[in-house]
Amino acid sequence: MIELGEAALHLRRAAEGDQQAWRVVVDTYTPVVWGVSRAFTRTPADAEDVCQLTWLSLAENLHELRDPNRLSGWLVTTARREAIRLSRARQRESPIGLDAGDFGHPEHAEPAEHHALRLLTGSRLGQAFGQLPQRCQQLLRVLAVAPEASYAQVSEALGMPMGTIGPKKGRCLTELRRRLLGAELPEEVAG
Repeated sequence: MIELGEAALHLRRAAEGDQQAWRVVVDTYTPVVWGVSRAFTRTPADAEDVCQLTWLSLAENLHELRDPNRLSGWLVTTARREAIRLSRARQRESPIGLDAGDFGHPEHAEPAEHHALRLLTGSRLGQAFGQLPQRCQQLLRVLAVAPEASYAQVSEALGMPMGTIGPKKGRCLTELRRRLLGAELPEEVAG
């Protein structure tokens, strides 16, 4: 992780056209952008789109950032706004009852029994996860898709006090496990 002063320096150099400085900025902040993108979108493909839109927005606005030391917050806010905008657009364009995730996978890729068990378990996990409060879902998504992100980054991404992240994660996982066991899954599946 680069220090705040270094981030401002790399950002200024990137604005001047230094590709290496741009790469350092992208490499440093991608876990945060990805975590926010994944927390506020339904699919990995949408999260990738949000990440790309966020980095494009930064590239277009490099010269206009007032305080380069607040880059992380700017990226978090931009990713969240892009995710919300994309989510609204997807709601207008998706046919009801069709899940884009069901297309493009050959049915013979795995034995039918494994496929059926995976769908059953996945749907129960998805249902249990979907019953969690929104904040739990967002926190667990960020921690799952960006495990290398620090608690400070997660705190900034979700607007959650850093000292509450660990305890909140524990409570959310306990609740998810309780819901899975309540769904009569075998304990080895529920975790």
